[in-house]
Amino acid sequence: MEIYDLHELDGIGQRRLIEENKLKPEEIVEHYKAMIDRKNPELNAVVHKTFENAENINGNGVFRGVPFLIKDLNAMKGYPLSYGSKIMDGFKASADDEIVRRYKQAGLTILGKTNTPEFGFTPATESVHLGFAKNPWNHNYSPGGSSGGAGAAVASGMIPFAHGSDGGGSIRIPASNCGVFGLKPTRGRTPFSMRLNSFAVSHALTRSVRDSAALLDVLEGPQMGDLFATPAYEKPYTEVIKEELGILKVGYLADFGELMDIAPDVQQAVNETAHLLESLGHHVEVAYPDFDLHRFMDAYVTVWVLGGALAVQDAARMNGKDPSSQNLERMLSTLIDKASRFTAMEYEQARMFLASESEKVHRFFENYDVLLHPVTSKSALPLGCYNGEENTIDEILAVSAQYAHLSPIANVTGQPAMSVPLYWNEQNVPIGSHFMAKFGDEATLFKLAAQLEEAKPWWHRYKEI
Repeated sequence: MEIYDLHELDGIGQRRLIEENKLKPEEIVEHYKAMIDRKNPELNAVVHKTFENAENINGNGVFRGVPFLIKDLNAMKGYPLSYGSKIMDGFKASADDEIVRRYKQAGLTILGKTNTPEFGFTPATESVHLGFAKNPWNHNYSPGGSSGGAGAAVASGMIPFAHGSDGGGSIRIPASNCGVFGLKPTRGRTPFSMRLNSFAVSHALTRSVRDSAALLDVLEGPQMGDLFATPAYEKPYTEVIKEELGILKVGYLADFGELMDIAPDVQQAVNETAHLLESLGHHVEVAYPDFDLHRFMDAYVTVWVLGGALAVQDAARMNGKDPSSQNLERMLSTLIDKASRFTAMEYEQARMFLASESEKVHRFFENYDVLLHPVTSKSALPLGCYNGEENTIDEILAVSAQYAHLSPIANVTGQPAMSVPLYWNEQNVPIGSHFMAKFGDEATLFKLAAQLEEAKPWWHRYKEI
């Protein structure tokens, strides 16, 4: 049998080796088990191993035998569901949630669960309970959050791709920090894991664009009880990415309209992407939706804080616990206190304001195909900027306001958005470029990402540790 460097192959490529009887699923699984055992002690990306799953290669799905990881905010039968929190100590899920079921039906072999901040609440993966995850490119920096474990695992070659979720940038921020591809689908495109607000969606972090397309084909469609559902696209996304893109009209601002202080290396990354788009024939011009970003984010925080407090209380009840400063990081215990001081009127005012401002953002896309801007105001942050044990929620929000003020916009409006890894700074740390498209238009994003992947490949930037 030939010897293959599996890291030179994406998930689809590995599946083809299995179909052609050039590799057995068990051989691929054993390779990635060894990668996790070797690399994870330094990066702390995988917090619960589920290697015994590999004993039963799942079904005949499109990804039969290809290894995968699940974020530790989702239930997998018989395994811990920690939400990155001490309050969930000893809890094991009694059933798979819908996200996990669909991945298993696709034949994926789940080898573990990935690190996340406490309840996924920060754009850095620094849970006190699970330990900090580290960026493969520089171990003194964060891989981002809240899908930071997934980003670190994919970037370091522990796994070909991994599940992530995104309620305010939690797929796109780790994708940017770790130099991988991350797409947030349209609201309602995939099943909701948490139904307390409409911001969060599930998908994946991948190295190749086509893997992301194939995984969205696997996951697409609502589950029973979802309050939102986006009509299915008329053909598989794996076919869509092969279609001709055409010339796009791109709105672009590297400094986010002078509304935020954007670091020079981040501006440089987005400027270079704008020039790349022009070289590919697209029309790029300075433009941005006319809406009140700062009031928008204040309203987002109100809805997010209230929904978050309810999520913590609901999870605690599942484990027979009462939330307190003894079993929660200071950040979340003060979040619950902050949430209790909001009135129903304040919540509804925030929700209505977000709806009216979202309309302004949507109208922008009547004249533009995509919007290009930074994922975050800075590249990957040093470890410890999100210390939930020492900082209150207001202190954490103050850090977030300077770092991750941009990515939640697409969560509120529900539009699809992606981070594409096209730039590495002088410290050899990746910086992604962020694209948004019209509601329901993942097709344009996938075709654009495939074009950029061909024009400026990022696979050679693999980080070995």
